[in-house]
Amino acid sequence: MRLSRREFFVGLFASIFAAKTARAVEIKGIDYITVPQLASLCGMKYAKLSADGRRQSVYGKYTRMDFEIHSRAMSLNGTSVWLCFPVAAKGGHLLVAKRDYVKTLAPILFPQKNEKIKNLFRVVIDAGHGGKDNGAMNKSLRLKEKAIALDVAFRLGRELKKNGYDVVYTRTTDSFVELPDRPKKANHHRANLFLSIHCNAAGAAVSGIETFALTPRWAPSTSSAKLTSADGKLYDGNSYDGWNELLAYYLQNGLSRATGAADRGVKRARFAVLRDLKMPGALIECGFITNSGEAKKLASAVYRQKLAEAIASGVYKYHKTLRSVNAKRASK
Repeated sequence: MRLSRREFFVGLFASIFAAKTARAVEIKGIDYITVPQLASLCGMKYAKLSADGRRQSVYGKYTRMDFEIHSRAMSLNGTSVWLCFPVAAKGGHLLVAKRDYVKTLAPILFPQKNEKIKNLFRVVIDAGHGGKDNGAMNKSLRLKEKAIALDVAFRLGRELKKNGYDVVYTRTTDSFVELPDRPKKANHHRANLFLSIHCNAAGAAVSGIETFALTPRWAPSTSSAKLTSADGKLYDGNSYDGWNELLAYYLQNGLSRATGAADRGVKRARFAVLRDLKMPGALIECGFITNSGEAKKLASAVYRQKLAEAIASGVYKYHKTLRSVNAKRASK
C-alpha cells in the first residue's frame, strides 16, 4: 500500500485521535461515521459513484476505497475486503462502522499504527488436513485437499527458504495433526508468521480465492449476520489484529492478481488455527476443489507453483512494510 506524504501524516494523526474526534451515528447499537468523515480521517477526498448515492468512494493519490450501501464487501485498490459491519446510509451519505475504520481500514492504510512486533525471520507453514482427514475432495479428478495443501506448502517453503527465511512445517507427510497442535507448534518455535494452506468446497459453480484473518473482538465473523455476546471473547491472536489484516490483504491482493481467479476477498473467521497464535497469521483458501475448472488448475503443478510464488510475494510485501515501520520506530 503506497500513500502520499500527506496521506501518511494525516492518517498517522487521525488514527490516534479518531475515536475522540469522529462524531458517530449509532445504528442498531453500532457506531458509524459518514464517508466524508472517513475521507477526512484518511486525509483523502470522497465522491458519489452513482446518482442515487448508493455507491460512494474515498480516494487519494495512491488509494481508492469503494463502498456500497448494505454491503459488507468493499474494494480497496481493486482488492475485495470484507467489513465487520454492513455499510449504512443517512442524509445522502453512506456510513462505515467506526470499528471498521479502526480494525479493517486503518491497519492497511496506516500500518505505522499497528501493534509493535518483532521483525520477520521464522515462518510456520500449515498444510491443512492430512492423514485420516482428507479435507474437501473432487472424486472425478481424484483430488484431495490434504495433498494439494501439502504440495503448495512445500513449494511455498522452498520459495521462502531461497530468500533467507527459516521455515517450519506443521506436517511434512500425509499425517493427521490435531487443530490445537498447529498453532501450538508455531508458538513453540517462536515463529514470527503463520500461514495455513487450504482448498475450498461449495456448489459446483462457486470459484475463487479468499484469505482469512482472525476476527477482531466485538465484531462478527464474515459468515455471521450479526454481533453476539460470543463475539466479545478475546483470543491470543487478537493481539496482532492490525498485522493480521494487513498480511491477509497483501496475500489476497497477490493471489488474485497472479492467478486471475475470482477475488472473494479478505475475510474474518475465528478458526482454531488462528485463535491461539502468538504471532500474526492468515488462512488461505487457494480455490474451490468442487469447481471443475478450478480443480483442474489445482491439479496442475504449474498452477500450484504459481500459488506458492504469489503467497511468497505477499509475505515479502508484508515484511517490507514491517521493516519500514520498525525502522521508523527505532529512529524516534
